[in-house]
Amino acid sequence: MKKIVIVSDTHCGSVYGLTPPSQFTTHHKKIQLESWKAYQQMTQAWANPDILVINGDAIEGSQSKQGSAELITPDRNVQAQMAVECAKEWKPKQIFMTYGTAYHVGEKAEDFEFTIANTLNEKIPTVIEGRLFLEIEGMTFDVRHKVGTSGIPHGRATALLKEMMWDLIEEAKGNGPKVDIIIRSHAHYHIWVEDPEKTMIITPGLQLKRGRYGTRECQGEIHWGAIRLTIDKGQIINKEKMIWRLKANQPRIFTIK
Repeated sequence: MKKIVIVSDTHCGSVYGLTPPSQFTTHHKKIQLESWKAYQQMTQAWANPDILVINGDAIEGSQSKQGSAELITPDRNVQAQMAVECAKEWKPKQIFMTYGTAYHVGEKAEDFEFTIANTLNEKIPTVIEGRLFLEIEGMTFDVRHKVGTSGIPHGRATALLKEMMWDLIEEAKGNGPKVDIIIRSHAHYHIWVEDPEKTMIITPGLQLKRGRYGTRECQGEIHWGAIRLTIDKGQIINKEKMIWRLKANQPRIFTIK
């Protein structure tokens, strides 16, 4: 039996990303503290997983399209240290990582998540790939960060079904394994789709719905949290999610008298 915690989109370095207390900022301390306390509750409730999957966009990057306006620090090495600190809170036995989007984690050809993985590997066995295929207790996982998104509620499952079809095509051609569980992130919303033979998941993210992108461009509901799967003898015997309705993610309402 194996317990697998899956987190994604911490965007460390953004004032609205997951931020350890050592990096709290004066103007955003209240919301950063709220999200950190929720994160700690998850790491305590689901402590010591057999496997921690960090599915991309661990850091925010340089925000070149925003003039670095919403960064705690533009130094991506410091952002990477923050991401390491966040990962260690789980105290996992093993870590698997995927690379996130180039804009956030490697805009000028560097892959700062490679540095994060190497640092974690000094204490915890850590592997990073662009796309992961993991065989766990007789079940094969297909894990990658990026997935298509939808601006309509009833379209959010479509991207996962497309991923399933591509896996089926690759399997039929002999170019890929028989996949049982598909894990994607990137969208910052959570959806779970199942058919009798496959489970498909877009994970919740760990960045607040705030700032220039979160309020001005991001459309639809976002979900802040993480998931945990318990796998035993070729079956998902337990599936858990923690989705938090943080005050920081609630809209401000102006009452006119």
